[in-house]
Amino acid sequence: MANIRYDVTRWDVSVIHDSHPTQSGCVDSVILGITSTDQESGKSAYKDERISVPFQSLEEFEAGAEAFVEGVIGSGGWYLELQTRIAAQLSAPEPAPSREMPDFASMNIGDGYSELPSEEEAEEVEEAEEETVEEESSEEETPAEEETVEEESSEEETPAEEEGGG
Repeated sequence: MANIRYDVTRWDVSVIHDSHPTQSGCVDSVILGITSTDQESGKSAYKDERISVPFQSLEEFEAGAEAFVEGVIGSGGWYLELQTRIAAQLSAPEPAPSREMPDFASMNIGDGYSELPSEEEAEEVEEAEEETVEEESSEEETPAEEETVEEESSEEETPAEEEGGG
């Protein structure tokens, strides 16, 4: 990624409606789209965003378009983001080279799973799943019962201590 080119590929300016008494025709926002292209590999990345524009006439705004674009993509981290996207493409997995594929038609894929289970087998599986769920829920309840017993025994000790200490 030695040589990356950045191009403005989207520039959609929105202006305030003619019915506004003082700001009619002034720029409201712009959708800025940037395409970055690595000149060596040809890989490219794109980013766009709607950006609000402070009160400015259309003519003033477009006269300073280069500075505006440089400011947005520089301070907004667009350069780094676009470079990162290109770098990810350069290191991404590629399709395997041309070769003869395995002969899947001659294979027995799914051998042993060609028949639907009978109703009895399906009911047995459901019952086994229900038993497993019940066992798990009873295991979760056991520690809570132990805590209750410990709390009761500690409450019983407190009045006895008060009587002996008084």
